[in-house]
Amino acid sequence: MKRLSRLGLAAVAAVSLTGCGVRQSDVIEAGGPATVTVFPDAEQRVLLFFVSSEGRLTPVSGGVFMDRKGEYDGKVPGEVALMMLLGGPSATARAAGLHTELPRSAGHIGMKSGTDQVSVRVPIAVRGLGKTAVRQLVCTAAYAEGGDGTAEVTVAGDDGRLPAMHCDA
Repeated sequence: MKRLSRLGLAAVAAVSLTGCGVRQSDVIEAGGPATVTVFPDAEQRVLLFFVSSEGRLTPVSGGVFMDRKGEYDGKVPGEVALMMLLGGPSATARAAGLHTELPRSAGHIGMKSGTDQVSVRVPIAVRGLGKTAVRQLVCTAAYAEGGDGTAEVTVAGDDGRLPAMHCDA
């Protein structure tokens, strides 16, 4: 009798170790990745475009625009965004492998915006810039002034004006 109960116990243990009857299933599509809103929100942050080590344009959220008292002072002016861009990536961004293809400059930057159009004047020669460097300027200006990056941007520099273009980042 003891032998029979041991065999019964072994059989129950073997069955329980083989699974609980859950069948394998295929992958079920559930949509795209989740998105979240990050602080600062779109009205408070500046979006700068730098270049990854693979050569791709990469948006980087800059700081919050503060007044001299250290308080939030509304939307970041487009001129400030371009000054930050021409100043190059922060130490943190450089450590992450980001760089700029724009020359550093601290001269006067001008910006005018209208309905879906932005005109930018930067203190550098623009005609000899590479495609990625121009896209850095265009995308930063488009997001600074247009908010959603769809604005048409015209860039002018010390050596003339480039044709109007859109950010395709």
